[in-house]
Amino acid sequence: MANKLQKAKQKTSELSANARNKARNALDASKSAAGKTVETSKRISSNAKAKTGETIETSPLAMVAGGIAIGAIVAALLPKSEREKKVLGGAGRKLNDTAKIAVKAAKSAGAAHMVDVGLNSEALREQAKDIFQKGVETAKTASKAAKDAVKTPKED
Repeated sequence: MANKLQKAKQKTSELSANARNKARNALDASKSAAGKTVETSKRISSNAKAKTGETIETSPLAMVAGGIAIGAIVAALLPKSEREKKVLGGAGRKLNDTAKIAVKAAKSAGAAHMVDVGLNSEALREQAKDIFQKGVETAKTASKAAKDAVKTPKED
């Protein structure tokens, strides 16, 4: 009987050690996967941040329009209070409909006017590029003038 008890104890110890090893391996694998996920999330976030910055620089009007659209969506999703419903009632609906008509008309007229005056994304990029080049030329000219002003004349 002691022999059977000894074998059972040994088997229990082996199973316990095996379970601890499996748990340790699973924990290590989980830590590794979590670390990789964090790094991937950081990289994706950094890329999104850079891309957003580029978009803001290249298309500021699109970003303003996007901000207005996001604001309208948030406002539409927020629940109206009972007090707002009682106080505003039909006036709120009429005001909302009128605002929609005004926004649509403004958007249409603005887009048409931008086309008429040649304000499209390509023209804006060209203008920005031209301004940048003129700025670089101005800086070069100023730098040359500063260097020339402090040069000592060579003596013969």
